[in-house]
Amino acid sequence: MFKMIKNKDFYVLLLGRLITNFGDSLYAIASTLLVYQMSGSTVYSGITLFLTSSTAIVQLLLSPILDKINMKKFLILSQLIQAILILIIPALYYLERLTFYHIMIIMPIISLINQLVYPGQISLLPKILSKDELVTGNSLMTMAYQGSNAIFDTLAGFVISAFGFMMVFYVDSVTFLLTGILFCFLSKKLSQYNKSEKTSKENVIKNHFDSLKEGLSLFKDSRIFALVFGVVFINFSATSISAVLPAFAKDEIFYSLMLATMGAGVLIGSLFAGFPKLKDISLGKLYIYGIIIVAASWMGVSFYHFNIKIAVGLYGLGWFVVGIVNVYAQTMVQIIVPAERIGSAMAAMVGISTFMAPLGALLGGYLGEYLSSSKAIFIASVIILLVAIYWTINKNIRKLPAINNFNEAFNYD
Repeated sequence: MFKMIKNKDFYVLLLGRLITNFGDSLYAIASTLLVYQMSGSTVYSGITLFLTSSTAIVQLLLSPILDKINMKKFLILSQLIQAILILIIPALYYLERLTFYHIMIIMPIISLINQLVYPGQISLLPKILSKDELVTGNSLMTMAYQGSNAIFDTLAGFVISAFGFMMVFYVDSVTFLLTGILFCFLSKKLSQYNKSEKTSKENVIKNHFDSLKEGLSLFKDSRIFALVFGVVFINFSATSISAVLPAFAKDEIFYSLMLATMGAGVLIGSLFAGFPKLKDISLGKLYIYGIIIVAASWMGVSFYHFNIKIAVGLYGLGWFVVGIVNVYAQTMVQIIVPAERIGSAMAAMVGISTFMAPLGALLGGYLGEYLSSSKAIFIASVIILLVAIYWTINKNIRKLPAINNFNEAFNYD
């Protein structure tokens, strides 16, 4: 049971997260589908996904400034700027000037602004909640961030189908505007920031890359290297599939259902990972057999493009297993890496993953264009199967014990 939180600022942030997620779902689905429909090419939908996913790298580079800006003002302005930017698309449409190139430019700009919004909200929690409330607060924010996507992605497809693309952009602008107004009700104390630390740009950059270098040095541990090496190519392949989904799905509802089942699968898998019996299963077997299931499920998707129910079910099954594997992969790293170096280790993992994902989007787009969306999904699934084979022949992964036996097996206190 969650402990009741009695804090106005927290519920403002939580409600703001939910409204923003609804707007993000509308915009992401409408823009990706519109680019594909206007261009008729998975190359351009792949490039669009490449551009938007590339902006995640900025989060790593700009994360040191979170404690050095007026976060309340940033949250308000970020929403208002996005509300204005999103209206450019319907304005150009009614002036008969809209091309898919305009969407490909505007999408990454909005994505870039969004990269610091969620971590910015999370960074405020320690300022407004007690230590006893932090776990509950983080859990609720995570559920609002991930869990609502499954619902909103499904709803977005029906909204687009019923009212058309341009109406979606108007609604999206309103959601950003409402969130910006909502953030005005945050307490004045959240406008305070650390003015005492006048770190030069050179020192900020140096400190960031020193931290990243320290995190990369942890991959000398053969167990972590083998795990992360596989995870990187799983992310690479998953992004390749995302790039061709608009062409594969063919209509708004099918596409939104595929995205919804992805979010729902990861969320349910993450919750399922907490079952005690799973903690007694060897991690080696869990990783290897789990990824084989993912590869097989998504190969099945490539053969069932004509059957929405089967395709959505198989796609969701794969993401369900990914959700479980993600939890245990993170837990394994947290156990192996010394507590004082967890931050740099996680930063390095995120950095590597975000670097490869955009390249996967490009590959998926080109495969979808010159082969077909189904074949692109099949090839991406084969890459995931190769990861399972790599983990099978790698003794460091194959011999990993169960989470419950991990400390004992490696003599950790």
